[in-house]
Amino acid sequence: MTAAEPESCHSTVVDAFGVHVEVRVRGDRAAEVLDRLPLLWEFCAAPAGATGEVTAEVVFDSDPQAWAQADADGAVARPDLEDLLQVLTQRITLCAIDSRAGECLMLHAACIADPVTGAAAAFVAPGGTGKTTLVSTLGPGRWYVTDETTVVLDDRTVVPYPKPLSVRRTPDSLFKNETPPSAVGLTAPGDRVHLAALCLLNRDPHHQGAPTVEALPTLDALVALVPQTSHLPEMARPLQRLAALCESLGGVHRITYRESADVAGLLDELVGETS
Repeated sequence: MTAAEPESCHSTVVDAFGVHVEVRVRGDRAAEVLDRLPLLWEFCAAPAGATGEVTAEVVFDSDPQAWAQADADGAVARPDLEDLLQVLTQRITLCAIDSRAGECLMLHAACIADPVTGAAAAFVAPGGTGKTTLVSTLGPGRWYVTDETTVVLDDRTVVPYPKPLSVRRTPDSLFKNETPPSAVGLTAPGDRVHLAALCLLNRDPHHQGAPTVEALPTLDALVALVPQTSHLPEMARPLQRLAALCESLGGVHRITYRESADVAGLLDELVGETS
């Protein structure tokens, strides 16, 4: 034991689309956090013996001054466990995104894949507009790739990020509960996921009838995709690479729909029916 690593400091490592993030937890309630992480991050377990490339510092303590000071210092610290787990998921994601800046396309998108072929459809949308609901509704029977960050390599290989689902506590709440993927019937992806379709989600509660699908010209697709792509300026030839991806997929489609279940038929067309 050292001054830099007191007795109450313990850690675990998760694999966030290839980035090993070490979660270091301290405080007199640290065990409560560590007890929850293995199930929440069940599909993102790092290999045995893996060490962290980046670190997420966490403090969970019964002393209000301890967590308040930790929060001010930039650690993940909240008085409520569920709130802390929500912020921790966000921190792990940001750590991984920053670590891979400039290496690959990282779309703010949910992604589901066919378990037979590995063909995947990514659904791009801003936060809070239905990605997790779509995955929860349409994911069972398919591979759950991610509900947050779809990482695409130049050959259209998708690096999975099957993180805990961040489920809103109430429809209009900013607060979310972190939920193990298996708790809603999702299964971990295999090791051969490739992008077959790229869609923009447009959930409209007033939409009537079947979803409408609009094919976008490449320029319009880029305008919509750029704000939903992390660290794009750090990439070499970013717009050319994003445009090449769109064109290699036969274009980008905007899907306007009311309920996630309405998109099921379209998903079958995009990635194939489940076996």
